[in-house]
Amino acid sequence: MAEEAEQEPQEEAGGGGGGGGGIVKILIMAVPALLIGAGGGYFFGSRTVKTEVKEAVQKEPQPEKSVKSPTEMVGDVYKLEPFVVNLNEPRGNRYLKTTIQLEMGESVQPKAGEKKEEKKEEGKEGEKGGLKATPLKEEIDRRQPQIRDIILQLLTSKSTQELQAFDGKFKLREEILGRLNAILVNGQITSVYFTEFVIQ
Repeated sequence: MAEEAEQEPQEEAGGGGGGGGGIVKILIMAVPALLIGAGGGYFFGSRTVKTEVKEAVQKEPQPEKSVKSPTEMVGDVYKLEPFVVNLNEPRGNRYLKTTIQLEMGESVQPKAGEKKEEKKEEGKEGEKGGLKATPLKEEIDRRQPQIRDIILQLLTSKSTQELQAFDGKFKLREEILGRLNAILVNGQITSVYFTEFVIQ
């Protein structure tokens, strides 16, 4: 009996030791299962969130992006013949060669008596660069000598230093725009473009 009593405590101790081994086995199997579960949850959860975000973005009303044609972005452009002028220099040995183009704005509506003439010319294209015949274009054609004279006087009054300054061309552009718009009655020039500008 004493031997039996000694065996029972050993079995209980062995059973306790075997139970400890069971916990380790459970932990060894549970940790990878938890990691796989967490990874799967993250993967599927992030896909669901991304899908919900995409759906929310798609549901928001998008402003319509209208594609503008080049004729809507820039008005008709009137190309002037190139200018070659001496600059205002003490020795007079510097000159400027420039080509200027004028962007025309909307023409002023013609008076009641002029509407008949406009209808006759509707669809006709002007001689200058294939521009449509508008009251402003016709006025620029008629005033060509006056426009060139205004620009020539302005260009010859400038020195090399004025034109080569950081804002020199910008100031010149604004001066040309102001002086030309002061004489035009059938519309306005909206922009002045220098397509060539060489000082030598």
